[in-house]
Amino acid sequence: MKRKNQRGAATVEVALVLPLLLALIFGVVQFGWLVNNYLVLTNTASLAAHLLASERGYSSPYSDTQSVITAQTRNLQGALTVSIKVGSTSCTSDSACAAALGSSTQAPVTGTQAQVQLSYSFVPLFGGSLYRLKSIMPGGLSATMSEFVQ
Repeated sequence: MKRKNQRGAATVEVALVLPLLLALIFGVVQFGWLVNNYLVLTNTASLAAHLLASERGYSSPYSDTQSVITAQTRNLQGALTVSIKVGSTSCTSDSACAAALGSSTQAPVTGTQAQVQLSYSFVPLFGGSLYRLKSIMPGGLSATMSEFVQ
C-alpha cells in the first residue's frame, strides 16, 4: 500500500531534530572548552609550584614563576589571579621569595612548601542562557599546587 501525502515529512523531521542535535553539539564543545581551561590552569599551577620550589639560591624566583604563569596561560580569556607563598610567607617580590626559600648554603626549615594558587574567571565560548535560566557552566576555576622546597 502506497502512502499518500508524504511530501515535506523529511523537512518536518529535520526541523524537529536539528535544534536538539545542535544543542548537543554546542554543549559538548562548551564542556570541552571548560575541561581544556581547567587542564591548562592545573598544569600551570603544578609547573609554577615545581619551578618555585627549585629556585632556592636564585635571585629572581618570583619573576621567574610569574613569567612561567604568564606564558602558560596566555590563551585563557578571563581574569587570572595569582597567589604565591613559600611556607607562611606570601611572595610579592623577588626579595621576599628569595628570603623565604633560603640561600644555596642555608636551607629553609624542613618541610617548607612552595604553593601557587591560581583563580580564573571562566569565559565560555558561547555566552548567554537558555530561556533566561542561569548558565550551568561555572563562573570561575581555581587550582592550588604545592611542592616541598628542594
